[in-house]
Amino acid sequence: MDELLKKLPRAFIAITERLTEDFKASQVYLVGGAVRDLILKRDTKDYDLVIRGLNAHQLEGWLQDRGQVSLVGRSFGIFKWQPAGWSGEAIDVALPRTEHAELGTGQYRDFAIQSDPELPIEDDLSRRDFTINAMALDLKTGQLIDPTDGQFDLKNKLIRAVGKPAKRFSEDLSRTLRCLRQACQLNFDIEPSTLAAAKNLSKKAAAGKYQADWLVPREIVARELLKALVAAPAAAISLFEKTGFLTEFLPEVAAMKSVPQPPEFHSEGDVYKHTLLALRTFTTPAWKIFFDQAKPSLSVIVATLLHDIGKPLTIKTPAQHGTDRIRTDGHDTAGAKLIPDICQRLKLTSYVDAERGGVNVALVVWLVENHMLLVHGLPQLLKPSTIYRYFLKDEIWGQALQQTIFADAMASYPKNGKPSASRLADLRLRLEGIKRELGGRKLVPLVTGNDIMRLFKLKPGPPIGRLLKLAEEAQLNGLISTKAQAKKFLQDKI
Repeated sequence: MDELLKKLPRAFIAITERLTEDFKASQVYLVGGAVRDLILKRDTKDYDLVIRGLNAHQLEGWLQDRGQVSLVGRSFGIFKWQPAGWSGEAIDVALPRTEHAELGTGQYRDFAIQSDPELPIEDDLSRRDFTINAMALDLKTGQLIDPTDGQFDLKNKLIRAVGKPAKRFSEDLSRTLRCLRQACQLNFDIEPSTLAAAKNLSKKAAAGKYQADWLVPREIVARELLKALVAAPAAAISLFEKTGFLTEFLPEVAAMKSVPQPPEFHSEGDVYKHTLLALRTFTTPAWKIFFDQAKPSLSVIVATLLHDIGKPLTIKTPAQHGTDRIRTDGHDTAGAKLIPDICQRLKLTSYVDAERGGVNVALVVWLVENHMLLVHGLPQLLKPSTIYRYFLKDEIWGQALQQTIFADAMASYPKNGKPSASRLADLRLRLEGIKRELGGRKLVPLVTGNDIMRLFKLKPGPPIGRLLKLAEEAQLNGLISTKAQAKKFLQDKI
């Protein structure tokens, strides 16, 4: 497997060559996800080393002389090392070790860890979570050590637990979620017995506690869920639903199943199916036409997932309520009210993706609340002030709203036609016109809140915001262009 060594970054090879040269009697292995990614020809940032034949004191001293060492687990031979001159993420360096669940709770980090410099690398690998992560590359010889047939599962695109899945998951219940996340990131299937074990343990993983603490911390739930959503949004939700985690963590989304929609506007099926289709729009050719190479932020992905959670709460049907058709009037507002609790419950703001950012709760609320804007009104009839306020005043939020509207529109199949984002296209024309009128600049308000309070001797409060909005509309509509005109205009509105 010398070809694997050649694929490693030169800077990393230089670092490990010094290590292998200084400790000729030891064995130095690259382990875990980095080996998997080398075989799959995927980029990786996480480099984990296992050093055999060297005691912890010797290893720590050598590492400290050549970089910064964080104390992750000095007592059991685990170090986080930032080598001098290394621009990548810190490298995990460890002695071979065994682990066993100390209390048997399944709680994250409920492990007794014992390091042993002479422990065979195969024994170290046998404690790991999945076969594709249980391989080691000998950095001296280039030999690939693969005691659990991880190469076979890589070739067949399978996520398989090491050993008996139920036992492996019961040791650390967060592995059930890691299994789903890695399946999404790698576009792999989950081996049937591994999937069955995740499903059987989903309730305990989601709701179980030891004393006052969750067995799986909500920060871990957030990280695994959001990473899965970034990698493959629709597939992630389908896997969470198949294993029971959707009902446990996001009952508001699970509740959309079997909730009907008016077939004249939504022939695609129930609200849940519509949502899955919306999550798939991010990789369609139409997305590239509208947004080029831009990828949806985490806030947009979460807003798209949750945009219709108000429908089960607001649904009215001709049979039950005597309506003219199936209606979910006000579902946008009803859904938006649920967002803060969901984000807090799952600690969604605790994870930030390097490329897609974090979950901005206020933005997600706003997107869900306003995703029907172009359904409620034709773009051609919207006031310039309305278009400016929603799409140009803050262009980042405005772009996010366009993306959420797009996902909803392209997942809505009319009875006798195809999904269309024509209203978004019409909006784009209006936006360009307003931008030209502004000369590419932001609208500079003629009056501020302080101006209004001073001019009309008013105290801070909602009336100030209402007057500011009226002045903004009049300015955008060309009715006023000076501060004096704004004052005269507002005198009649007080």
